[in-house]
Amino acid sequence: MNIQCPNCHALHFMAERLSNSSNARPHFGMCCLQGQVSLPPIRRWPPGLQAHFEDPRFREKIRQYNAALAFTSLGVNAEPQTVQGSGPMSFHVHGALHHLIGALLPEAEGEPSYAQLYIYDPQEATERRTRRNPQLDPAIMLSLHTILMENHPYAPLYKQAHDIMREKPPGEHTDMRVCLTLQQGTD
Repeated sequence: MNIQCPNCHALHFMAERLSNSSNARPHFGMCCLQGQVSLPPIRRWPPGLQAHFEDPRFREKIRQYNAALAFTSLGVNAEPQTVQGSGPMSFHVHGALHHLIGALLPEAEGEPSYAQLYIYDPQEATERRTRRNPQLDPAIMLSLHTILMENHPYAPLYKQAHDIMREKPPGEHTDMRVCLTLQQGTD
């Protein structure tokens, strides 16, 4: 991807150019329909994130960092036979694909995971994640956690919900279930 759309500056491969455009002046339709669609500018990356993408130690394990810092886990009925190969794991989905989000607090004696870790002090959350993912660099994990807390719209909500729950006696806690369902055919 080394050719910029002259209208929106999206990156493309030369082979993606419209057939009626030349190699010297390529035009593209997939991104902005040759300037007909105008989107707001993409926000700049949060400070510090660019450095991680330039760090081979991070890029080499990017999927593991993503999983370690995830808010949810994936729920899916997958075909038992996965596609074999050296690339990323892939599988066939049968039926619905959904994301699971657990309780704000772990079960008694349970180890917190996923979104539950966003209520902790960044250092403690990093230590807990590192115990589950010893192959990952704790300094990178702490930096990513901090970037998420400062920039992700949902991360601070977990901390706020925890603070509200802490102020109420246990008998007044409300059990909640949230389900977002997209209608078929909508984006």
